[in-house]
Amino acid sequence: MPIDSSAAADPICEAHEQCAAGPRGRLVEIGGGRKKIEHFHRPHERPFTAEERPHVTILFGGFTWKHERFIGAILRGAGYRCQVLPTPDVAAFTFGREFGNNGQCNPTYFTVGNLIKFLRAEEEKGLSREEIVEKYIFFSAGSCGPCRFGMYESEYRLALENAGFGNFRIVLYQAEQAIKAAKDNPGLHFSLDFNLGALNMLNLGDVINDMSYRIRPYELVAGSTDRAVEEVVEQLSSFLETRKRFELEERAPQWIAGPLSRRKKLHGFLNGTGKILDHIYSKEFVGEMHRARQRLGEVEVDHTRVKPVVKIVGEFWAQLTEGDGNFNMFAFLEQEGAQVHIDSIAGWISYLLHQSRTSMEARKGLDDPYPGARWWQARKRLVNAWKFRRKASLLG
Repeated sequence: MPIDSSAAADPICEAHEQCAAGPRGRLVEIGGGRKKIEHFHRPHERPFTAEERPHVTILFGGFTWKHERFIGAILRGAGYRCQVLPTPDVAAFTFGREFGNNGQCNPTYFTVGNLIKFLRAEEEKGLSREEIVEKYIFFSAGSCGPCRFGMYESEYRLALENAGFGNFRIVLYQAEQAIKAAKDNPGLHFSLDFNLGALNMLNLGDVINDMSYRIRPYELVAGSTDRAVEEVVEQLSSFLETRKRFELEERAPQWIAGPLSRRKKLHGFLNGTGKILDHIYSKEFVGEMHRARQRLGEVEVDHTRVKPVVKIVGEFWAQLTEGDGNFNMFAFLEQEGAQVHIDSIAGWISYLLHQSRTSMEARKGLDDPYPGARWWQARKRLVNAWKFRRKASLLG
């Protein structure tokens, strides 16, 4: 019996056609019709602009109170309005659980819950939600993902939207944006001075936080360590906020500064190098360090006491926050007679620097301005070497 090819389609041929179309062709046909593929895009957010600096307050928190004082000093010194959020507590955690996704980690719940708790308190004072959105933004650390840290931003936005603050703005400080201003948030300008100030803030906060835990268990007069640390933090915060920024035109003789101002690349390199050296080695900065050391040295201690040393490891945020976020663990251990040994934020920074240095060395020759320059092309080889050595010196 003859077969009429127009009567029915061959199922084998249909399967072959779908396979030939590739995986996308096989998957788009759902429920008898074609489904439009819609990729996820980051929600559009109204940027924080430079014109808003005088009347918009930057909210931040989640670190030790020493780090938070220094963060506030750096922001105020750069011309921003800022306010530290209260220490996260169990009530903040409850807000985070209520409005956030299920299965999130404690840092997410405590952080965004603490923010929502603060915003609701402002609402109870009489501010409308529209006024709150206009008056405040939240400043926090971020990452590129897809790790859990990289998802904090989206989780914050979801919880804020569920709590009724869907248009509230979040500004992230990310490692890949540390040398240049974030393009989508021109109001917060990550200049070299700002980044160097942030580095000083991290180091000072780490050192003083570590010193307080090393001295307090052996103090002879109860509370003397906390009083000394409070004075030192106040002294250094004032210095960080009011210190004069290095500018080559103001430090160099006019006969040098004039010609350099017309050579932008050389001027930028020398001015940046001067800022780095000034932030770390200037007479004023070193003098403030000596004053802080002298004040901490005035605390009377007795190191003949035998104390077990307890090293705190684990979740990064829980090692830094104070209060219910880590169940007041550090204070509890000290009350039980232990000396607490804590980690530093600088440890994480050192890891990032090591990672960048290793990646840079592995890609040497691939990112050159003139890749594949021959041995006789001396100028191009010098340009390649200069770019590599300049970046290596900055990381060093």
